[in-house]
Amino acid sequence: MPSNRYPLIAREAWAILFVLLGLTVLAQFLLGPVAFIISFAILSLAVYLFRDPNRVIPSQPLAIVSPVHGIITLIEEEADEIRRNNKAIRVQITMRTHDIYSFRSPIEGKVMGQWSSAPDKNEARRHFDFYIKSDEGDDVVTAIRLRDIVRRFHMYLHSGERVGQGQRCGYFYFGGVIDVFIPLESKVKVELGQYVQSGSTVLAQIIHSEVASVIQNDNSS
Repeated sequence: MPSNRYPLIAREAWAILFVLLGLTVLAQFLLGPVAFIISFAILSLAVYLFRDPNRVIPSQPLAIVSPVHGIITLIEEEADEIRRNNKAIRVQITMRTHDIYSFRSPIEGKVMGQWSSAPDKNEARRHFDFYIKSDEGDDVVTAIRLRDIVRRFHMYLHSGERVGQGQRCGYFYFGGVIDVFIPLESKVKVELGQYVQSGSTVLAQIIHSEVASVIQNDNSS
């Protein structure tokens, strides 16, 4: 299971930052103050972009949290990625270039599978899906579409492994577009245009039909 302990600056970007730091030092001693100021500004921007602060994970059973930072750009019913004949709620999150790039599991459960859904090998580097099943038997599929700028990501999930709700388990350089397919019987907690934060914002609450029936019977009695 991926660790919950990680630095405030994403480890995945340390090599980039060390190179920029070296260039800044060289600029200071070899190229003069103007080059140093420019290099230092680029280094500062990189530190900001690769920040990775801790998140407060909500303690809500059956809650689906946002896997990334970004803006809700689509909410609709659509055939899910696992059972093509069944409907699911698709919640799309578009990451901005200055958002935090770490990726978190939307729900607690077991990783059932990971695959590329791209039609060819070139596109496979930017298309990645994975499927988690909760202990209650709920299917949640996350479809990741990286930007064309940097088709590189780290995913630390493995099929058959357990992962916790909101647990950090991946990193996408400069983000992308994320689709979360959640059970149709879920109650969506977000709206179009809303800004969401990875691991903290609840996208939806899963409501099981038997639980809903019990609540309805209690209210009618």
